[in-house]
Amino acid sequence: MFFRVSKVASLALLGVASVAFVGVGIGCGSANPFLAAQFNTVLADFFGVNPPGPPPANNNNNNNNNNATTLASVCDLPAAQRSIRMEIRNSAPQTAEFSMTFVVSAGVGGFVCDDELENYLDAGYADAIVPNSGATLPIGCDVISLLSGTRILTLEYGVNQGAAANVPANASGDDTLTGAPVALRRRDNGGLDIPIPEIIVLGNDDANYICIGGANAGDLCTQRGFRYISGAGLTVGKSPEASRIQGTVCAENFGSAPEWRLDKTLDTITQPFQFGRGGAIVVRILNRANDPLDNPRNQVVWTVTDVDGDTLHPEDP
Repeated sequence: MFFRVSKVASLALLGVASVAFVGVGIGCGSANPFLAAQFNTVLADFFGVNPPGPPPANNNNNNNNNNATTLASVCDLPAAQRSIRMEIRNSAPQTAEFSMTFVVSAGVGGFVCDDELENYLDAGYADAIVPNSGATLPIGCDVISLLSGTRILTLEYGVNQGAAANVPANASGDDTLTGAPVALRRRDNGGLDIPIPEIIVLGNDDANYICIGGANAGDLCTQRGFRYISGAGLTVGKSPEASRIQGTVCAENFGSAPEWRLDKTLDTITQPFQFGRGGAIVVRILNRANDPLDNPRNQVVWTVTDVDGDTLHPEDP
């Protein structure tokens, strides 16, 4: 497990439960904003990065979670809830390019238990902590700090894989779901069930995606996970920032984080910035490349379903 720290927001380490969130009314059947402010993250002992050589085995194959309120390990979930599907649809008349990174902790005390580690690695997750980095992982302006476990694993999807990844334009540009071009996130073996991450970070450190102002001075909520592009690969109009992507911590006014987060609470409430265990995330890029700069409408929306196919979050355009 980990806690994200902003390079610019000056959040205290213990701020997981005390970051200054606004107590606004929130959608998707949410309850106490204070609980949401905790980001469902358990502050635990700091283990640091792995020493040279093979990483230690993960010893958290204990399905008897002693924490009555928060999920500690993917092994505490039934098999059907240990994965998620990701689908991106483009309803805009411009081709859309995108960048996102699935992030999860592993190693002793991490979220990925020993029994599931090979499944994550086989799906394409890989170690992402840079040696001597202080156990932090920058993804654009967003910085993930490891507080339990000894490894951060990531699975990249989009232009951060080193090659252009995009969804073709919808010729009609009518913002309807039917017939919109689709991109599916597949595992390395071609399957659609991706081992579930703890965090999905939108954007990267490329100039087209990193927050305005850059890594040392930027506003995290201006980091982009998507952009509308022309046939020549140039940005068209105003591309979606995290604050205009439904369900991000930024868009839901719970803090400064261009992220979607796993619901790890053991209750029946999924907060607006959380995705469920199992089920699917269907992302839709709307026909709004040329909206005025001050238009607050979402440019990217999501539908989130649970393992039973029930809707946790409907689109909110």
